[in-house]
Amino acid sequence: MEITTLTRLEIITVLAILNMATFGQAKADEPTQPTEAAEDGSSEKSKKKTKAKDDEELATMVISATRSEMEAWMAPANVTVITEESIENRLTQRIGDALKDVPGIFLRGSAYGTNMPGSALSGSAFHGISGTNRSLFLIDGMPVNTATNGNVDWNILNMDDAQQVEYVPGPFSALYGSGAMGGVLNVISKVPTKREGRLSIGAGGAAVDQWGIKGRYRDRFENGLGISLTFNHMDSDNWAVSDQVAIAPNALNTNNVAGLPVVSGGQATTFNQGEPRYLIGDRGRRPWEQNNASLHLYYDLTPQTKIDGGMSWSRAETNDTGSFNSYLKQSNGNPLPINNVSRNVNINGQRYSIYDQRFLHSLPSIEDTRRYFIGLKHDFGNDVKLNANFQYMQHETYSTLTNSTSASYSGGVGQLTVTPSNRIDGDVNLRFPFLSRDRNFVTIGMGANANTLEGQTRTELSNWRDWDTETSLSYQGKGESSIFSAYIQDELWIRKDLIAHLGLRYDDWSTSGSVVQNTTPRFATNYEERSVGQFNPKFSLTWLPADGYKLFASTGWAFRPPTNFELYSTTLTQNNNNQITLTQANASLNPETMYSWEVGGEATPIEGTTIAASYFHHYISDLIYRKDFPAVNNFILQERQNAGEAEVEGVEVKLRQQLYWDWLHFTGTYTLNDSIITENSADSRIVGKQMTQLPETMFSGSLDVKYDKWKGGIIGRYVSQIFFTDRNLDQVTGVPGSYDPYFLVDTRIAYQATKNIDVSFAINNLLDRQYSQFYLQAGRSVYGEISYSF
Repeated sequence: MEITTLTRLEIITVLAILNMATFGQAKADEPTQPTEAAEDGSSEKSKKKTKAKDDEELATMVISATRSEMEAWMAPANVTVITEESIENRLTQRIGDALKDVPGIFLRGSAYGTNMPGSALSGSAFHGISGTNRSLFLIDGMPVNTATNGNVDWNILNMDDAQQVEYVPGPFSALYGSGAMGGVLNVISKVPTKREGRLSIGAGGAAVDQWGIKGRYRDRFENGLGISLTFNHMDSDNWAVSDQVAIAPNALNTNNVAGLPVVSGGQATTFNQGEPRYLIGDRGRRPWEQNNASLHLYYDLTPQTKIDGGMSWSRAETNDTGSFNSYLKQSNGNPLPINNVSRNVNINGQRYSIYDQRFLHSLPSIEDTRRYFIGLKHDFGNDVKLNANFQYMQHETYSTLTNSTSASYSGGVGQLTVTPSNRIDGDVNLRFPFLSRDRNFVTIGMGANANTLEGQTRTELSNWRDWDTETSLSYQGKGESSIFSAYIQDELWIRKDLIAHLGLRYDDWSTSGSVVQNTTPRFATNYEERSVGQFNPKFSLTWLPADGYKLFASTGWAFRPPTNFELYSTTLTQNNNNQITLTQANASLNPETMYSWEVGGEATPIEGTTIAASYFHHYISDLIYRKDFPAVNNFILQERQNAGEAEVEGVEVKLRQQLYWDWLHFTGTYTLNDSIITENSADSRIVGKQMTQLPETMFSGSLDVKYDKWKGGIIGRYVSQIFFTDRNLDQVTGVPGSYDPYFLVDTRIAYQATKNIDVSFAINNLLDRQYSQFYLQAGRSVYGEISYSF
């Protein structure tokens, strides 16, 4: 690793943590009044520990860090809690909008509300680990990563039903099992205690034409039944120019332009790897619509026994407008006619082929998710508590691809890909005092998961714009993966200010599947069941030298089994030059594994100031990569393999400062990820490169206001360039297909007009920055909303 990067890491971490320790020891030396929690060390009673009561963040209770309730500042990690008030203080259309200033979190694409929906159109990185399927996304403790590829349908993470969102960084396979490498994000539903409701209608414009309506209703009836109902509809024309078309000159006879018509109107540019390109137009708007709804019921069978259950549904559909935008003009100034017949033209002395297939979208696309769940909580008394949860989640996607040069913008041969999958999860755990009622608490549990790829199919279409024109089945992949788990965690209060957490989980993963391909080369293969066992321990030590001070150290292991998609599904993608990449499945893949350690802390040196910092180091093995093979005809061939090892070290810092007025708060964050590929048997040229889709640097600063009838905030955030290619060849920024660094400013202000009515106005990308995350992103957009509450 670079010495300069290490120096930055060491300086920032050492200064921050030593500062906490110094202040903490000074505070510890001051005389304090003993409290009940200090006497017995019980985490069950820790909420009574003397603290700064006016600090909302310190007083927040969380459950995700230890699977039991404790104050966030006492947890063995720097936990971030997004409260219901914080959610309502911003324009939160999807969960990503609420996570913009969380250190260590990088999101892109459909995680944000102004972007097109679709789990395939997003990416994420948690705590130095890139890949949505390498972190766990939970609703009330149950994972909602899809059974197909571990991605997330962001619409199912319903913010209208949330009490708070808890983010716990770092490996948590010891508690949550597979996939918990980068961290855990848990959306906690709000339990109704009284009748309340809210209806909001909003609309926006400028760069993004968008409107929406959403509502929620909560009630607790006299018979003890509680109900929470939500719905949300969003509709958008998307922004005008997002999917640019930049093409390369013909590979043959590039400079032979004799007799070709001269064309202008576009723009000379490059691709993200520096190859010459010419921008000839864009694919037009991609309007989309999304809907989601949820029903959550609660009932107390007795004061000690509580049950809840319900369902949630989400559906998103993205289309095209049936037209595209060409920038090309003939020598007489008229637009260049474009149809399905390839036409060679002279652009800047080079030969280009122009035809309407250049402007095709792989649209329409549909994503549909349905989730059913039930839970039970029972308090036996004497700090013995039982929790049981079960869920069934279905997920389907539909998309099209034109796979023939004979296809045109209006129709022709193509394929329909349908990917249905489901996951079943169950978890039962019991928490109880062991040996010492006040100092030692044990959680034991068992879990089960079954992920099923019901049959990803690719069906030939005689007309790719009409899904009813199916002709034959060309490909089908099926797969099943299951995990049976047992885990234990011991929470030991060694002293009144020193807590140890020791955890161990065993996961038995098994998988089987089949692949049938009816096109050349034809084959049908069944893969017999195989299994892998995985132990994942974790140990952490948390020191609480004084109220509001914490130092912690932790070490642990995590793993991620290959998804059904990686094992049993081939993919076809098409670039602007109509070259198709075929990525083969590999049913022999093994789980990725990670060992990690971390040190950090949190401090409140003076009233109104809280600073948290951590330093971590990850060692990752058996990374799943794609190995390239020689191209065949117009196909680029790849296969997934366990080929890589990597290391990541990083720093995360957060400062929360109450300013001169108690109604004004500042929050600042800084993240540094130094990643390196240390081994790759599939391609040695990758060694020494950065991990893909992981920004090296991120920082943010925000002001939050709550004054009289006004509330709102403004946030500025910077994200450095990410690489999408394993060899980090995509170095060029500011061109079509690039992943640019960016600094954005977003703001929202709300006014309580009456007791029941409030209005708000928001601006995203206030400075109207132009940047790309492969697709050109939206410029300045505005959104206004009026809400009625009771």
